Parts: sequence; structure tokens; C-alpha cells
Amino acid sequence: MRFSALAAATLLLAGCPIGNNKYPKPSELSPSWYVDRLRVLAVRADPPEVAPGEEVRFEALVVHPNDKAGVRVWLACPPDDAGGIGFGCTIDPSFDFASASAEELEEAGFIGFEPLIPPRYTPPLDLLEGLSEAEASEGVYVLVQIAVLPSSVLTEGFEGDSIDFNDVEAAYKRLVVSEASTPNNNPAIVAMSVDGVEIPSGTVVELDRDQPYEIGARLAEGSVETYTYLNRDGDEEQRTEEPYVHWYADGGAVEEEVTLFPYLEATWRSPVPEDGKRNRGTIWAVVRDRRGGMAWASLDWRIRGTVDPTPPTP
Repeated sequence: MRFSALAAATLLLAGCPIGNNKYPKPSELSPSWYVDRLRVLAVRADPPEVAPGEEVRFEALVVHPNDKAGVRVWLACPPDDAGGIGFGCTIDPSFDFASASAEELEEAGFIGFEPLIPPRYTPPLDLLEGLSEAEASEGVYVLVQIAVLPSSVLTEGFEGDSIDFNDVEAAYKRLVVSEASTPNNNPAIVAMSVDGVEIPSGTVVELDRDQPYEIGARLAEGSVETYTYLNRDGDEEQRTEEPYVHWYADGGAVEEEVTLFPYLEATWRSPVPEDGKRNRGTIWAVVRDRRGGMAWASLDWRIRGTVDPTPPTP
């Protein structure tokens, strides 16, 4: 394994400046729903809220219009002294990942290197020490960070400017560590639908060109939880989650980027494919429960009566 790739991603996640002056201007940015490049659409912790000493596994929804997989480097850093929020992990740039032991890597915050090492993290048993009972019930955040690098780092490593950091995508996840009596659980999407008709998993649905469709996501029973919340006066309240969905697509047009429970449908207009252009693609639904819980699902589509273009050269 080439741990020089870890060093490259770690420097990025630690907030090192990237001075290549190649970032697009705001006017040049694509709509937020449009997947036209490498994107990390979501990062999920399982479970999303734990007590100290409980193991958490992580997963990221990484998408690319040409299905190019990347190398994923994961870090976790404990909350700082500013209220347990944190804005990133501070890593010593001189840290030698190539020769570091497993214990040293863990101490530096390294928790995963996919596809070789699945990301896992166990908050320390003393993380909530010194907090009042009410504060421990509310918990603290541990910031988890992911960087997706080109797959070439597995074979070519990282030397100097061999990685264009415009090709690196970074994302963050706040893990809740608490002693709550009603810890959060992830929701689950059990089916995707088109105009009210649920589509079996793995099906490529054929659609007409330049038509509006209602794309829906159905949550599993029990996904919307009731939980105990400690208000500013120190009193406990019973609250119910209010999930919402972010919609993404690599073609066509998403007309409603965010929809709120219980109306988890969005209008998507199919494209008018040109000769040699994309005539199929994917729509993604990412559900968030506003407490750190997350789920996602996808729907593959194809324009009826069209012929697949020649695949792009990787």
C-alpha cells in the first residue's frame, strides 16, 4: 500500500492551501443537483449517534458521471475546546505515514483507506468526562473527513505535483457522541417510484424524452423517529423528526432540489438526447433526518427508443 497517498489527502483535509488558481467562478458553476464531475453527495455514519466506546462504520455516496472510482482517505478528530464543534483536523505536515505504526496512524486521526481499509471509528471512553448529565445527554461532535483521490495513487503513488487537487473531492460528517436516552438511528429508503409506480431495485426504467416525471422515495416504517430534546431552559421535550430529501441527477433537469416529509417526491424533466450524447443516467435521493441520520437510493433511467452512444474513453 502506498501511504504517500494518505499524506497527500491528510494535508488537504488539514486545510493546506491549494494555490493552483483553477477554481471556476460562481457564474461558471453547474446547478447543485447536477452531477457532471466527481462528487461526494453524502457521508453516513452507522449508527449516527453513539456512546463513548461504541464502534461506528462510515460510508460515502461518491458519484461520477463516468463511473470512475476513487481512493478514499478517512480522518476523524475529536472536538476542540470551542464547544465540541471543530472545523477540521490539525495534522503535523511532517508526519511520516509511510513508516507509521497502526497505533500512530490511529492517534493521527486516520480511520480508513478505501478500497483497502474500511473506515471505522470508536470514540474514546473519556470523551464526555467533565460534562454535566444534561451536557452528556446532548453530546458532542466528532468531525469525520473524507478525501476522494484519483485511483492512480494506488499504482503511481503521490510525488510532488502528480495529483491535480481540482480532481480531489472532500467532504465532512459530524458524528454525535452522547449518552442520550433516545439516540438517533438512520432512516431507510425502501423504494423509488416514477409517477407513483414503485420501481424494483436494479431496474432501468425507460422514459419518454422531454417529459416531466414525479420521482419519489418511500421511507421504511419507523424511519421518522420521536426523540427527547433538551431545550434552552433545561426542560425535556418530545420531538418528531422532519426528514427532507436532496435530489441529484446526471442528466435531464431536477425542478425541485429539496422536498420535505411527508411529500418526498420531486419533479424531474427527462432530457432530449442528441446524437452521440447521454441518453441514460441516474437520479439520486439523499434523505436527512436533521439529527445526523442519513439514507440514499438511486434510480437508473434510459430514454425510450434511443441507441446507446459509444462509451467515453476512461
